[in-house]
Amino acid sequence: MNKYLVALRVGGLMERPEIIHQSFDIIEAQTQDEAKEKYNKKHNCSFFYGTCLAEKVDSKIKVLDKRVSYEQVARLKGV
Repeated sequence: MNKYLVALRVGGLMERPEIIHQSFDIIEAQTQDEAKEKYNKKHNCSFFYGTCLAEKVDSKIKVLDKRVSYEQVARLKGV
């Protein structure tokens, strides 16, 4: 199983144009789509949804979104 750093992506609306990430979580899944699905179900997402920010496959970490901080990606090193 791969591990993914998934977070809720909010913003992009007229009243809140900047996009931010919150509610970070580490999800085990086979694919990014499966990780997002598990995250959305776990956090009962209905308007804003989770997005994969980084993945850990075979002990290698790959950043998927350049807007994620190094501190958040470092969370994958310990799991």
